[in-house]
Amino acid sequence: MIEWYKTQISKLPIQVHLQTEISDVSKLDAGEVIVATGSKARKIGIPGFDLGVEAVDYLLGNKPVGDTVVVVGGGLTGCEIAFDLARKGKKPIIVEMTDELIKAVGVCAANSECLRDYMRYYQVPLYMESTVKQINEDSVVIETKEGEKVISCDSVVLSVGYVSDALCEANETNHVHVIGDAAKVGNLKTVIQDAYDVAFSLK
Repeated sequence: MIEWYKTQISKLPIQVHLQTEISDVSKLDAGEVIVATGSKARKIGIPGFDLGVEAVDYLLGNKPVGDTVVVVGGGLTGCEIAFDLARKGKKPIIVEMTDELIKAVGVCAANSECLRDYMRYYQVPLYMESTVKQINEDSVVIETKEGEKVISCDSVVLSVGYVSDALCEANETNHVHVIGDAAKVGNLKTVIQDAYDVAFSLK
């Protein structure tokens, strides 16, 4: 998909400036400015948080994980990671703070039900309504409905959500439009819709 976009952009009068930092959008010489800087991984203040592997680093193959992996977060990304780990013969364990996997609104029902089925098929241990209190080199400490529990593991993957990473706020007077995850964390569907709506309004 990225290669396709590169090809299409090369055919159009679009200037691309890589490795270029923008610190003040008001200094840009443009009639309209669209800010689509996305989001960044959420941080939670627990001991040992930095010992975990961010979800994006796992998905990009930037950091290896061991055989038994605690996945913190049972949302769409967390379940996809657990599924990928199980397919590779590893032993994922999900710790989720709510009472249901993939509870977010707006997720395709077919996708979420399929992933829930895979969790059952691979017999992935689930700790629902549970929170992580501490991450150690070889274990995590969680708080469950029954009390505190220590789970032995080789690695921890963190899939605890994202927060908007906007360069600035939207300002219609100055023709600045903030879209996608930069405005509100969503999914592929919502960010594409945002981009379409802004592009259509500027026609």
